[in-house]
Amino acid sequence: MSDTVEDGRVARSRRTRAAVIDALLALYAEDNLTPTIEDIASRVGMTTRSVYHHFQDREAIAVALAEHQKTQHPELFVAGPFSGNCADRIVGLVAHRATLFETVAPVRRAALAYMHASPQIRIGQTRLAARLRRQLTRTFEPELSILGRSTKAEAVELLDLHTSWDTWERLRRWQRLSVPRSSRLVSQLVTQTLDASAHDDLT
Repeated sequence: MSDTVEDGRVARSRRTRAAVIDALLALYAEDNLTPTIEDIASRVGMTTRSVYHHFQDREAIAVALAEHQKTQHPELFVAGPFSGNCADRIVGLVAHRATLFETVAPVRRAALAYMHASPQIRIGQTRLAARLRRQLTRTFEPELSILGRSTKAEAVELLDLHTSWDTWERLRRWQRLSVPRSSRLVSQLVTQTLDASAHDDLT
């Protein structure tokens, strides 16, 4: 078999996989968070057999989609700390979380539906949560480092909660607030937590 033929097959396989991933993302965006292989095949215009040729099952497609998002938006998943004064760092961190959560929203919702049955998805979500928590503690290290142990521990838990996907999803999906308003509320929660922690540690 010539290299040209082999390269053509590889390119076709990549295009097919990309089309399946795009179809799954579109279904998620339509709030079909647990589509069947038949749903995906129909959206792409393929047979289910063709889909199974490229992916073992629906979970494998979901995992591939998550990896695709990381490749498309690497800057969002690195989750580095922010610098500047406290107000600047709050703005930077909240803006990052807003962009990240808005970008991954359909896939994240679907991941929650699959998580109980998918070790790979659970591991991926756990790693992202740990990365975001490290971003938080490194960004606010100047404020946290001067607190007593117990006050610091409480502050970290509150900051992690206020800047979490769960809080963002509540504000955006269930309370139906805009991105700017949700960002302002999260910023206020972070500011209040840092101020209250500093005050509590002095009393």
